[in-house]
Amino acid sequence: MAGQVVQMEYAVIGDVSKGFSNSQQMLTMVGKALDIAVQVLRAMAFASLGTSLALANYLENIKNKVNNLAKICGEFAGDLGQAINDHKRGDYQGKTYFGKGIKV
Repeated sequence: MAGQVVQMEYAVIGDVSKGFSNSQQMLTMVGKALDIAVQVLRAMAFASLGTSLALANYLENIKNKVNNLAKICGEFAGDLGQAINDHKRGDYQGKTYFGKGIKV
């Protein structure tokens, strides 16, 4: 396509990338806190006649989803950062890392 112009505001895309990176860090910390809570609840399961175990299983499910979301945020941050670098180098063809889907 002759005459096609590809533009990018690096600061805006960089800020979005940093937002995803910050989200990844926050979600990773939440995942670690949930992991500690699950371990404590599993240790208390005998004394609570199984109610702690049920809550531990519930929180572990949430923890797994939080960790997956953290990975997705990290992938988005990396893809946007790479897109900025590619654009700065003059590679305007578009990369396939946006079309590959999420690797969780």
